[in-house]
Amino acid sequence: MNDALIAATRFGYGCSVSGRAAIGGDPKRWLKAQLAAPAAPPSLAGLPASATLVVAEFELRRERRGDEAERRNRQAAAGLQQAGRRVYLDEIAARYAAAVDSPTPLIERLVMFWSNHFTVSGIRPVVHPLAGSFEREAIRPHILGSFSDLVCAAVQHPAMGLYLDNAVSVGPNSRVGQRRDRGLNENLGRELLELHTLGVDGGYTEEDVRALARILTGWSIARLQDPDPGHFHFFEPVHEPGPKTLLGRTYAEGGMREGLEAILDISHHPSTARHIARKLAVHFIADQPPVAAVDHLAAVFRDTKGNLRAVTEALIDAPETWQNGQRKVKTPWDLVVSASVATGIRLPPDQLLGSLTKLGQAPYMAPSPAGWGDDAASWVGPEAVLRRVEWCQSFAERADAALDPMNLAEGMLSVDARNTVSLAESRPMALAMVLASPEFQRR
Repeated sequence: MNDALIAATRFGYGCSVSGRAAIGGDPKRWLKAQLAAPAAPPSLAGLPASATLVVAEFELRRERRGDEAERRNRQAAAGLQQAGRRVYLDEIAARYAAAVDSPTPLIERLVMFWSNHFTVSGIRPVVHPLAGSFEREAIRPHILGSFSDLVCAAVQHPAMGLYLDNAVSVGPNSRVGQRRDRGLNENLGRELLELHTLGVDGGYTEEDVRALARILTGWSIARLQDPDPGHFHFFEPVHEPGPKTLLGRTYAEGGMREGLEAILDISHHPSTARHIARKLAVHFIADQPPVAAVDHLAAVFRDTKGNLRAVTEALIDAPETWQNGQRKVKTPWDLVVSASVATGIRLPPDQLLGSLTKLGQAPYMAPSPAGWGDDAASWVGPEAVLRRVEWCQSFAERADAALDPMNLAEGMLSVDARNTVSLAESRPMALAMVLASPEFQRR
């Protein structure tokens, strides 16, 4: 497997036959040029803001009182559900177009990686229409900046506040907590330490989880009656007063400043450097990445205080990234997007959603805050393989008659595999064989 194909498939979503030539003889330079001038996907322009819509549903669920109010709420909820469905399909279509058509595919893969790292899932209905805007607003602008800025943007976005319940977390000793007997919610504090920064073995304790949860009380969402409904708002009356000790450091009472300082500290923690380095190595190198590669990425992360552009460049330069060919199994999203890139076939939003749902990775619907699995075991099993083969057959039927599967197979499949494809009964069958081949199913 040549370096141009590795660059296209491991750092992006593959390429057409002509696209391989466009990479040229210096794939690393091609990749780094994308970091220098990331393109703004036109498909994302003009998407409607869904924050107010989501907060309207959030308020609706909080304020139900009496039979007549319940009836009106049911009617309003039905309208919100329909509107949310339209927003969801628009977001899926825009994300797909960005991934398929972008001249900077590395940027699109980084967006997906970090969006999965900071998962918000539409499994919670109130989050469903907001997950796409989370990716656009909190993730995409920060993937080449500082990690602490990315963490802060993710934590402050209303989708995260709703998904992990920080929007309703109340300091027990705050003014609201004492008056209404409402309590602390530890979900965001726990996932921020376990999944987003230090990692499960990062050296924090249960008391650190509670301390971070107390620090983040008041980080919530502006309600419908507030000046900027649906966006981040710090509510002082629900913030837990007094000093808090997190990971050995005591944060004096400071309102919202406590959270900003805590996020900066945990973002620069050595355990965070190691955790992020390993996750990047798993995604871009192998399910069990070489220790030396992880060590190097962690050192770059530490030395640059989480400069994600520098860490990404180090990943591109790492020799391990370019060794041993295709070691990563494509997720369903990777498969559908790379098949579209390779063939020029475009799926309409409802069929795209149907394909990804059938393959087991409905967009913005990860099963838990840990996100989608990033190893072969998560995606390869007898039923999953059968569904992939069936999908490849169905997808290949859409191909233009002028598409030559043998051109697609050239440089990707072995000589024996290409010979087998050449004996297929029809062009759609030959294309299905290429798409279902182990070489195409991996990156």
